[in-house]
Order: sequence, then C-alpha cells, then structure tokens
Amino acid sequence: MKKYLQENKEIFEKYLKERLDKLNCGYEPIATAVKYALDGGKRIRPILCILGAEFMGKSFDSVKDLALGMECIHNYSLCHDDLPCMDNDDLRHGKPSTHKKFGEGMGVLTGDALLNLAFEIMLDGDRSFVHYKAVNYIAKMSGIYGMVGGQCIDIAQDEFRQKSLEEVITLNMLKTSCLFKAALAGSAISLGANAQEIASLELYAQKIGLIFQIVDDILDVTSNSEVLGKNINSDIKANKTTYLSICGMEKAKQDIDNLEIEAISAVAKYGDRAAKLIELAKYLTNRSK
Repeated sequence: MKKYLQENKEIFEKYLKERLDKLNCGYEPIATAVKYALDGGKRIRPILCILGAEFMGKSFDSVKDLALGMECIHNYSLCHDDLPCMDNDDLRHGKPSTHKKFGEGMGVLTGDALLNLAFEIMLDGDRSFVHYKAVNYIAKMSGIYGMVGGQCIDIAQDEFRQKSLEEVITLNMLKTSCLFKAALAGSAISLGANAQEIASLELYAQKIGLIFQIVDDILDVTSNSEVLGKNINSDIKANKTTYLSICGMEKAKQDIDNLEIEAISAVAKYGDRAAKLIELAKYLTNRSK
C-alpha cells in the first residue's frame, strides 16, 4: 500500500503541476499563495478519488478534476483552520502556515480562492449528469452538513465544558469523514455507482475517517513536529477535548482496531474491487505520520 500511495501521489502531483502552471490571474500574491498552500501533504483525498474510480473499473483520468477539486477544498480548509481566529497554528506541511507566510488577510483570501478554484475545476467544460450529481454531493459533504459543520462544533466549544464522547465522534465524522466520503463516494457517483455501492463506500469512508482522526490525536502527543510537519500537543495547548483525552490510549487503540474491522466489513463483499480499500484501512490504522 505504501508503494501504491507513493505512485498515485506522483501521478496526482504531475497533474497538479500542469494545472498550477496555467494559473496566472495577474494579481499577486494570491496566485503564489494558492500554489504555496497546495504544496505538500499526504494527498489522501485525491487518492481516495482514484480508489473510487478503480472501484468502478476506471482510472485517474476519469476523476482527475474531482481529485484536484478535493485537494483544493481540503487545503482551503487548512488555510482557514490555521488562522488565529480558528486553531491558530503557525506550521503546516513542515513550513509556515499560509497566513504566517503571506499575512492574515491573504490567508483568508487564499482559502477563499482555493474553494472557488475547486468548483471552477470540477465544473469546467461539458459534463455528464452523474458528474454534476457528484459535485453536488461533494459540496454538501464540504459545507454546513459536513466539514464546515464539524469545524463549527470544534470552535464553538465552551472552554469551561468538555465535550462528550458522542460530540467528539460527531465532530470527527463531520470534519474528517465527510471529506473522505466526498472523495471516495463522490468519484464513484461520478462514474455511475448504484445506491448500494454508494452506501458501502460511504460507510467505509466514515470508518476510516474516524480511524484517521483518532490516529491524529495519538500522533499529536507521541510524535514530533519534524515527522508530522505541523505543531504537536496543539489540542492540549488549546484545551480541546479529543477522543484520546476522553478514552485514554489503550481504549483509543482498541477502538481503532474495531473501526478497521468495520471499515473492511463495509466493502469486503465486493471482492477484488475492494482489495485496495481494505489495504488502505490497514495502512491508516498503523500510520506513523
């Protein structure tokens, strides 16, 4: 799986560079800031788009604009999350956050630009009905019913009241799992997936999104900034309630294992079509960065 991820990351990076080389709006520093914000990261969401395409018997070319749009949406959210009014983080992808590099106002505008660029890319040209259906789905998973809703719960936390485990799970499903669903199920929707296939991929994405976030919580206290490319102990410093702070290390690790089983069960019935998805679930459970 590590080789698969690296190979497909390189395929995506090549297409990203092709598109960014054509990005010349004539106004600076916004074009430079957009390219800066898109530089770095694991590219999990574009790879989930690729996996969704492969699940449907297609390749990267069939979902390349959805993949690029998803990465723009993801990085717009990071630009805004890192702002002083949100999580106030000054390190991202091993370098200064966008607002630290270009200023707070430009950090806001870079996020705005990335969000608009995402839909410009995904909706450019003549598209099929199912493609528009997929973009609508991605918009919903990215907005108030998904990622934005999760961020709202996150920053609305009363510093004098710790969240319940149910609230934390809901936050994680909205803020993390919904973009995973957008990428994986969204790409499959664009290629004509039926209702049962969509439901299976959504359930799988929900589970691996929770795995991803709990592992993030663990790495925040066990890893270091050089490995992660972002600040550690940020949740503790911000007095945020996390899955780890409620459940403790032992239960968190056990729950990750249970979520892996649930993720695999969601797609195992599809046999070889789900082989890479099963490998990814196992990989994310044991990732170190």
